[in-house]
Amino acid sequence: MYLIEQLFDSHCVGCSAWGAMVCDTCVGRFTAMPHRTFTSRGIPLVALGIYRGGLRALILAAKHRSAHAAIRRLGGALRDAALAWGNVIAIPVPSSRPGFLARGYGLGSTIARAAELDVANCLLMDDVGTQRGRHRIERLQRNIRVGSRRPPNGSRVVIVDDVMTTGASIDAATDACVTAGLRVVGVLVVAIATQRAIAPLTI
Repeated sequence: MYLIEQLFDSHCVGCSAWGAMVCDTCVGRFTAMPHRTFTSRGIPLVALGIYRGGLRALILAAKHRSAHAAIRRLGGALRDAALAWGNVIAIPVPSSRPGFLARGYGLGSTIARAAELDVANCLLMDDVGTQRGRHRIERLQRNIRVGSRRPPNGSRVVIVDDVMTTGASIDAATDACVTAGLRVVGVLVVAIATQRAIAPLTI
């Protein structure tokens, strides 16, 4: 299915070059300058880059045009970053119900699988509405908890999401995992908001 999607795409969403939905040039540009920072909980975070330009266009295509191939290609570009944490289990931040129903797939889960990680979809969110337009205080009110399909106590886990904007959802997911006895060793996202970024470092 992935090859079919690539063959029938007319141009790259990131740079408009003729060919696949995500061209090798864009992937190479994003993976060449990964960013490292920390969440407010002090957890190491790795992202492909800043949420702007071509990277933003690719993520928006995945969010609003159901461009599955785009998010898979970006998730695959995070594979090397994931390897740095060794044997870990990916725990995706759950998508909002409207977003999941519109796309038919979860962004975090797709990213994690593309990065070749074992995935545990164990996070449950009480507030399933969209986060669009919400400020950090509003996002912090979303109750995220670990459900019954959780890894064993003491498991080393990595939180996975598409974009870190305010960091509220990632912090809530981290807190839920720690409360459940899991060891959060990192956070993996495709992009981070400009205000959260620092100078890129080589992984």
